[in-house]
Amino acid sequence: MARVRIERGGAWDRAVIENELGSPPLDILPVCWPVITVDGQVDSDATGWLAYVAARSGGPGIPKTATSYAESLAQFRAFLADRNTSLRGATRAHIVEYVRKRTVDDTTRVSGNTWARDRSAIKQFYEWLRETHCIEPPITIDRLHTSRGTLSSMREGRNVPKSSAAGTPLDPRQARILVSTAWEHGASGAANGTLTGSRDAAFIALGLACGARANTLTHLTIYELPDKGEPGDLVEMRLPGSTGKTQREVRLPAFRRHLAHVYNYATPDGGSRQMLIKDWRPDDPIHIAQPPTRNFHGITDSNGVKRPFNTMTADERRRLLTPEGQPAMLFLSARDGAPLRYATAKEITGDSSRVSEMHAINRGSFFPHVHTHDLRHTYATHLAALFFLGVPAGPGADMHGRPHRVDIRNAVLMASTGLGHVGPDTTALYIQQVGMMSLHHTVDDFLGKT
Repeated sequence: MARVRIERGGAWDRAVIENELGSPPLDILPVCWPVITVDGQVDSDATGWLAYVAARSGGPGIPKTATSYAESLAQFRAFLADRNTSLRGATRAHIVEYVRKRTVDDTTRVSGNTWARDRSAIKQFYEWLRETHCIEPPITIDRLHTSRGTLSSMREGRNVPKSSAAGTPLDPRQARILVSTAWEHGASGAANGTLTGSRDAAFIALGLACGARANTLTHLTIYELPDKGEPGDLVEMRLPGSTGKTQREVRLPAFRRHLAHVYNYATPDGGSRQMLIKDWRPDDPIHIAQPPTRNFHGITDSNGVKRPFNTMTADERRRLLTPEGQPAMLFLSARDGAPLRYATAKEITGDSSRVSEMHAINRGSFFPHVHTHDLRHTYATHLAALFFLGVPAGPGADMHGRPHRVDIRNAVLMASTGLGHVGPDTTALYIQQVGMMSLHHTVDDFLGKT
């Protein structure tokens, strides 16, 4: 059992409690903030601060800030518990070691955004502890003069850029965990078995399969998935330019192992997407008369207008209706069957990641915090690792009839071509991560055959 756990506060069912206890419960307000326990005992300092954060945030239920900070503080508290000390007993040496663990060490390093959250939680906790209990913090607080005024800043771990968030690829096992978490638990963290779990798992799996940005994933149609019957572990997929950053169509190899989740979700015969379809219809629909053909990657509407997928805007895509009169967008809302809103889609990966993190903490293990862009980074890293390990990148062969094996730099450049990673700093980051991942995982791991 993990030593450090996060217990979720919130309302309770009085009838259930009365049934269990045999008497009515006392009329006491529920705890509306996360509670951190160590070895089954409430950590009063951590929980007291989270109560303060929740009260400061306001609003009904458990504020998102308190939940996020609880995850950060629980990770730090678990680190200290392994060293037989407490939050009050932490020294600057502990802080320096923890910074290294979260920002440098290859096996436990997190994204720049996640570390920024962790650092903010640690700083604010120790500032609160100093103000409420007159305890000097084990961190160095500097006063910085900025355009927004004078701000307090924790010196330790300050130079980790948020842009390094793109540097958090999941390994094959973590990718499976994230998809499974979305499928089984959804954003709430409780096993729900709802249709949104299948949809969210398909969204994450598609990001892992092709590395598309969140905006592109959200606005893909059912017609743009690769042919299910196409052979091979890597199948060609075309990503439209109109919903991407570069405004150009990209053709790239997609991982069949991840596409399998998407096919299961999208199949009209028993897939959960079909169960999400309701009576929703757009105000100004575009009726599809002719789906894509072998010679035209797009649709022809009922007015005879040809609309290539590559140039079709997000708004036009949301208005598409299939010949059966149903939305043509791949991902739909569980509430009314409308195409999923981009703002909602952006939260899917982060919400599932938080649940995976919480489960990891409760097991005494580690899971990095990731967003949809990290799925893109995972895709490129896994693809480059495959090229480096000798998976054919094309039809050519060497003089012995074997696939050409490329060095790690060329493998990274080949994998990143479709994604637009051309900066030397980004390429160097990939080289390091692909090298580490190739040491610990095989071709079969990346292709889902283990």
